[in-house]
Amino acid sequence: MKFPPRLRLFGNRRSALSTMIATNLFILLIPLAMGVFLYTAVEKSLESSSNRSNAAMLEQLKLSLDNKFAEIDTLMKQVVFDPKLDYMLKIPADSDAASQYLFVEFMRDKMAKYRSMTSSFIFDYYVYFATSDTIVKSDLLTDSRSFYSTHYTYKDLSYGQWKSMLQNEHSMSYLPTTPLIGAPSNDDALPKEVITYVQSLPILTQSANLGSFVALINVDQVKQLFAQMESASHSAIYILDANGNTIISNRGNRFPQELHERVEQGAEPFPFKLQGVDQMVSVASSQKAGWKYVSITPDDIFMKQVNQIQSWAILLFGLCVIMGLLAVSIGAYRNYRPLQRTVSAIMRGKEMSKRPLSDEYEFIRQTIEGSMHEEKSLRSTLKQQVPFIRANYLSRLLNGHMDVDVSMPGEGSLQFMELDFVSDRFAVILVKIEEVYPGAEDEEQRWAHARFIIANVGVDMIGVHHMGFSLELDRDRVAFLVNLAENREEAEADLREIAQWLFTMISERFHIGITVAAGGIHQGPKAIRNAYPEALAALEYRLILGQHAIIHFNDINDSKQHYYYPLEVETQLINFVRSGDTDNVEKTLDNIYAMNFEASHMTPELGKCLFFNIISTFLKIVNATHVAQGAVLGADFDPIKEVFGNSTAQGMQEKTKELYQRLTRLFIVERTDHSTQLLQDIVRAVHEELGNPNLGLAQIAERFGMTPQYISTFFKKNQGQNLLDYITANRIQKAKDLMENKELTIVQISQKVGYNNDVVFIRAFKKLEGITPGKYRETMLANRASVDV
Repeated sequence: MKFPPRLRLFGNRRSALSTMIATNLFILLIPLAMGVFLYTAVEKSLESSSNRSNAAMLEQLKLSLDNKFAEIDTLMKQVVFDPKLDYMLKIPADSDAASQYLFVEFMRDKMAKYRSMTSSFIFDYYVYFATSDTIVKSDLLTDSRSFYSTHYTYKDLSYGQWKSMLQNEHSMSYLPTTPLIGAPSNDDALPKEVITYVQSLPILTQSANLGSFVALINVDQVKQLFAQMESASHSAIYILDANGNTIISNRGNRFPQELHERVEQGAEPFPFKLQGVDQMVSVASSQKAGWKYVSITPDDIFMKQVNQIQSWAILLFGLCVIMGLLAVSIGAYRNYRPLQRTVSAIMRGKEMSKRPLSDEYEFIRQTIEGSMHEEKSLRSTLKQQVPFIRANYLSRLLNGHMDVDVSMPGEGSLQFMELDFVSDRFAVILVKIEEVYPGAEDEEQRWAHARFIIANVGVDMIGVHHMGFSLELDRDRVAFLVNLAENREEAEADLREIAQWLFTMISERFHIGITVAAGGIHQGPKAIRNAYPEALAALEYRLILGQHAIIHFNDINDSKQHYYYPLEVETQLINFVRSGDTDNVEKTLDNIYAMNFEASHMTPELGKCLFFNIISTFLKIVNATHVAQGAVLGADFDPIKEVFGNSTAQGMQEKTKELYQRLTRLFIVERTDHSTQLLQDIVRAVHEELGNPNLGLAQIAERFGMTPQYISTFFKKNQGQNLLDYITANRIQKAKDLMENKELTIVQISQKVGYNNDVVFIRAFKKLEGITPGKYRETMLANRASVDV
């Protein structure tokens, strides 16, 4: 069968076609294997049946011959157990007539009597009396020579050998088949071969061998029994005595010598190769002592029936294989064609130029798995992107870039973003995270956890009666879009309750400081874009109410549009500062804050304007008094950014008071009666902290609440020396005093005067004294020693 070129491309790799063929061949091999198994079982059964049949015929032959041979034993016993026989065996050849007459009586009364009782199996029998050399037969009384020459002459035995055989000791012995010839007168009546049975006499006494009982068995009678088995199996049949001698055989030859040992091992049929021909040997043990009946059958005869079945089985097996292979090839190809077209279609879809390395089934499986994996990956990617898509959509709604109309049938498409609006009524809640809980995580992780907690808790609380959606706006802000239920009249109360629950839960249970701001409830397509600005305005009002508050837009909608900071109060504040009255400056600022933020509502915008004016007053004082701004605030200090960097009015108030206190102290210091005291305090502080490595301009300025620039300018103006040089000179002087103690090392002395590094100490000491500390100590000690002398 010719396969198309595309199919042959799989010739060098594993293909589904080869798998199909192999599978079908395997299926085909199952009945073939069963047939072989069945044939083997039948062959064994037939062989076993032939063995049993052959053994049965051999056993039947054995039983028949054993019965025949039993006649001889019976005849022998009837003859030899005659009471007169023992006496007759001792009669000499020259005995009297009376003794001779005993032989005649024995012939007439015994031998002739039993003749009529024997079958044709026993051709003849006689008794040999060795002492008198007499042969007694049923119808004959003669000497041995006459008997041998006129009656039974053995072809292969001379008279002497025959007589010697009679005189030898025998115990129920069967001599092998021997050809027999007789006188011309009775030659036709003689059997061609006989088996000679010999029993030495007497039996019952221990006397020497005085004669023998001899029976001649007609071999033709035995072969007639062999004939039935021989015609059935064409077997060679042997009867062996205890010594392995062949008594009789239907083949006219002796038993093969090489079989003797194997025959003695057991009676089971066994195969044997004899003269290059496979034979089947069966053995049957006779009742005769040591006798064995052996049947040797050629395998081609023995297994004739089996061989015929085998021939038919092989022919049928070959026919089945040929037909099966043809059916397998056609069936596999027909089944492969749809698979081939499928693979080709996949390859066209994948734009592949080469065939797959694996078989088609594996290629299809990999393709399906790859497609499923790609689909699953795409779904997973889309699912991962859903929060971002939803966040972008909600952000656009909040910022007014688009409107939503839940009455439109197309809004069902929002479900892929997990959005499902139940009505067109909306409100917006904003949560400002003021502070996060302390923990082992880094700061960004704590903020992320805080947003996660607030978002989930808020959505769960809103979901009790309404639909809620969360959106992270900034690092510290989370928005909730509240979609209010259609027919719930308690919507306003629900909104306030949600804000209160959220504030309480997040603050008390999770220890996260928050401010909650809620806009009003709006309805219609523009509901969200109207509600979000209100929530933003409410959150801005935290500037007024401070952090950790709940602010509703409806509660601040009536805030006043002016603030309290009259001109006379500003003038009073300027005078208090310039006079150095810190207490009245603080009281005035607190009074301005209370009048504006505690006594009445104010918008965040007006609050920022108020603090802007107060800082403007601060700058007016600085500019009007020609005070160096760097001395008061620092070189790069921006009071506007410093104040408005606070997110609440309270924080702005604290920072404003701090700036005014710093400016007021400057006016105190500038007064003459205070300058001396400040200089003394600075000098005292320097001497107290000489051993402190951190002693410097910044520490002194921090201690007195002034800027480092002002302290530096003031000290140089009043002391006539730079503050850092003054500190160094006093440290070196203290070190010189400590050098008088011989137990202190240079390193220990440098640490005691505020130097962490002895190298820096040595450099400073040499700069002031001109020599190193070690040289100075040697010189000082040498001078002291000379004075003492």
